[in-house]
Amino acid sequence: MHLSNSLNRHITVSAFAAVVALSATFGASAQNEIPADLVDAAKSEGALTVYTNVDPSLVQKLGDAFSAAYGVTVDIQRQASSALAQRFMAENDTNNTIADVYYSTDRAFHDDSYEKNLFTSVEDVPGYAGWPEEAKSPNALTIGYNPYSLVWNTDLVPEGLSSWEDLVDPKYEGQVILTDPRSSVTSNQFYKMLHDLYGDDYLRKLGAHATYSQSAVPGIQQVAAGAQAIYAPGIHQVVTGLVASGAPLDESFPEPSISSNNIASIVTAAPHPNAAKLFLAFLLTNEAQAINNFDGFSPVDGIPNTRDMPQIVDIDPKEAVSASQKIYELLGL
Repeated sequence: MHLSNSLNRHITVSAFAAVVALSATFGASAQNEIPADLVDAAKSEGALTVYTNVDPSLVQKLGDAFSAAYGVTVDIQRQASSALAQRFMAENDTNNTIADVYYSTDRAFHDDSYEKNLFTSVEDVPGYAGWPEEAKSPNALTIGYNPYSLVWNTDLVPEGLSSWEDLVDPKYEGQVILTDPRSSVTSNQFYKMLHDLYGDDYLRKLGAHATYSQSAVPGIQQVAAGAQAIYAPGIHQVVTGLVASGAPLDESFPEPSISSNNIASIVTAAPHPNAAKLFLAFLLTNEAQAINNFDGFSPVDGIPNTRDMPQIVDIDPKEAVSASQKIYELLGL
């Protein structure tokens, strides 16, 4: 899918800076296609608020690069998926919308919000027409792929892990932390995949081994600190950020997996609609792709330092929700 080879995950922050500098050159043509009147309108609005459940350090890098390019201040509001959705809906219900852009991994929420007219069409975003068909819809743009991974503390699990079945190895009992399956539809999809692959007994054993985190960021941070040995399902972008700061983490991408993609939509009642549209246009440039998908997985070929995708299966969100109660029971929740 991608032209570049997989990289060693232990990449320095200075190497990241070099990649961003290089990618700015690659991205210049795409940025030059953004209409000047849109840039002017966004600058006149002067600010932008992004609601996200994505790794905050990553979104901050995107926000800083956008502000440097266009002079528009970016306010990043991050929460776990369910809490973020609840906050957004509460603000909408009281006609107090704050968010301009909703940037999350919760595909079902993006689709549902578009059906309710809470998110608007992105088809007029500069760059939309040329974006890969599989990475766009009328209501959302896929900015990066996040195939789920197995994450471990290299001091505690020096032998590494390679399969989802490693999660139920008796020697790791009590050392596994998982994303709470009740936290989002995407989490339901992951556990539905595991159930399809391995059956009831696997989930019973998994539930006996594990504790839970509401989202990947705090859970992986616990593994980095040595409070737990293993995290699943891991988010690669979180892992790379922690590794760059010296955390003793490693990961693998067992096959098959599912992908929790970074998805961006524009809020219909956005206080800064032009800045929101410009931000989405920026996310499609090679510069932003190199930041968002550094040592990761881009929807487009030719982005420096991106990886080839592992085998991904498509788990229907509605089927995952329908199976969720049984899965919770098997896990002992």
